Amino acid sequence: MGVMQDHARPAAGAPWREGARAVRHPPRVTLYVRGGKRAFDFVASLAGLVILSPLLLLCALLVRLTSRGPILFRQRRVGLGGRPFDVLKFRTMRQGAELAGPAVVVRGDKRLTPLGGFLRRTKLDELPQLVNVLLGEMSLVGPRPRVRNEIAPQNGDESLFVNLRPGMTSYASLYHHMEADFCAQYDDPQAAHRENILPQKAHLDMDYLNSVSLAQDVKLIFLTVLLVFVPGKARPHVARYFGFDFPSYNRGAQMLLEAGVYVGAVWLAYWLRYDRGLPPFYHSQRILFVIMLPILRLSANQLFSVYRMIWRYFNLVDAARLAVSITVVSIVLLALRLFLPSQSDLANTFQLPITVIAMEYLLSMGGCMGLRATRRLLYQLGQHYRPLPGAAKRRLLVVGAGLSGLGVALEAARYPHLRMVGFVDDDPAKHGRLIAGCTVLGPYRDIENLIRQRHVTDVVVSDPSLPEEGLRAIARQCQDAGASVHLVPNIEQILGT
Repeated sequence: MGVMQDHARPAAGAPWREGARAVRHPPRVTLYVRGGKRAFDFVASLAGLVILSPLLLLCALLVRLTSRGPILFRQRRVGLGGRPFDVLKFRTMRQGAELAGPAVVVRGDKRLTPLGGFLRRTKLDELPQLVNVLLGEMSLVGPRPRVRNEIAPQNGDESLFVNLRPGMTSYASLYHHMEADFCAQYDDPQAAHRENILPQKAHLDMDYLNSVSLAQDVKLIFLTVLLVFVPGKARPHVARYFGFDFPSYNRGAQMLLEAGVYVGAVWLAYWLRYDRGLPPFYHSQRILFVIMLPILRLSANQLFSVYRMIWRYFNLVDAARLAVSITVVSIVLLALRLFLPSQSDLANTFQLPITVIAMEYLLSMGGCMGLRATRRLLYQLGQHYRPLPGAAKRRLLVVGAGLSGLGVALEAARYPHLRMVGFVDDDPAKHGRLIAGCTVLGPYRDIENLIRQRHVTDVVVSDPSLPEEGLRAIARQCQDAGASVHLVPNIEQILGT
């Protein structure tokens, strides 16, 4: 989020530090928590078991064929109300592996079965827990089930985890979905996991306990499914899907994906226009354009340098270039339809119905934009992991609700120990509005009160138009309230102009 410079040190006795603002009350008892969450879990887990039953049977068969031992691994965990239960997973390690090494499993661990690494990277080993959810021992979303020695009864925060069913997925498991790669960088992976990962997981789980809702659960389930496509950190020149590496800069792969979009767009446009009553002549025309139009569109994309873009960084400039390429081809089709002499033989072949041209254009545009947006989303999810050693949890207030402030908020979301409190901005039209999911809380003059009320640890100034006098006023407010202030420089300040 740019170069950040300290302008004021935290005052002694700053209001929020690691563990200082412990939440010591049970999760909010809403209608959803009281009964809706369990109903949602029951229906969703039952549907999941039915839909995924072929995949479950295939995984069970492969586990049996590739290694000796039981198909399922069972481990005693602590559930709702402190009651123990056996969490179910497909076995990914050899028999007796728990006696041959630490609990943390890193990539290339010799204890893994031939199939174990793949099951772990794709999270398929977790699917049997749908049975735990169906039986009421777990929830689809919630803090991951802990073993007994991971819960300290004297810790008021950790003891609250037994007030909600443990879950298959959670904020913590999403943020730390690459924890094996992180721990593998250290000589003692077990210590790295204990000292760096577990404390941050506890913070994230506590955040979830205080914001349980149906919308939250649906969001986390959706993100979990997406993360199946990026189960590990790929090398810079490849993308990883379902545990396999594919060239991410390969133009041939990009063109092949888009060719599929264009073929589908032509076929679907005719189907939508004529439903099942497609006249015989249009059968032949559709077959011709299913072949010809994708070639034309791919050639136009090459002409407009569309395949020189890096899909993972897809942005509005790239979208505009792609839109121009797609629009030019559709304009050519429309010109043929309107201006080609109707008596010519070419007209009979190349004059597409205007509704087909319009629908094919929209489908092609939406499909190509969707491909790139999905690739960028998967990339961002794959980068959404920054467990910093010993990092205390910090709460940020951003000064300036503009493009620079938006960049700060998006960057902060990648770090599990950073929490965006909101924005301040002197534009009254922005007050109460959301930017990147965070609220614009008020004008600059309210900074000191907001720091105290919302336990802000750091104020990030991202308004390039602020005069020196305004910066000094903000620094004084932050110093009086005990928060650090940082400046995100603009390009003029970086270049010294």
